[in-house]
Amino acid sequence: MKKTLLIILSVMLFASCGEQHKAEGIVKQFLNENLVNSEYKAQYGKLGHTQKIDDLKLRSMRQATQQSDKLFKKSVQYGTYQELSQLLFIRTTIIQDKDTFIRTIYLHPELHDDGVLAIKEN
Repeated sequence: MKKTLLIILSVMLFASCGEQHKAEGIVKQFLNENLVNSEYKAQYGKLGHTQKIDDLKLRSMRQATQQSDKLFKKSVQYGTYQELSQLLFIRTTIIQDKDTFIRTIYLHPELHDDGVLAIKEN
């Protein structure tokens, strides 16, 4: 019984590490394609889960990024959003030259390659 529990916990640990790594890869690709200045370094926080975010709030975050976030191109390409019970998010620190910017990046819960759904300035 103890051995079975240890195996289950180990599998869960490795699965969560895999999700973290995959999320970071998706965000890195997104940043490479959508940042105005392609010279940057990024640091990532722990992958987390949100409560339900409705379409209105998601569109509001997208619009705010388009209008006022000078880090990103005006034509940011987001993944397709459907009403989902929860999203994933990862707090991302973007370092360009001597400036540091912190953004929360929302991802599709199945971590699709085009799974970045919104960005929120922190």
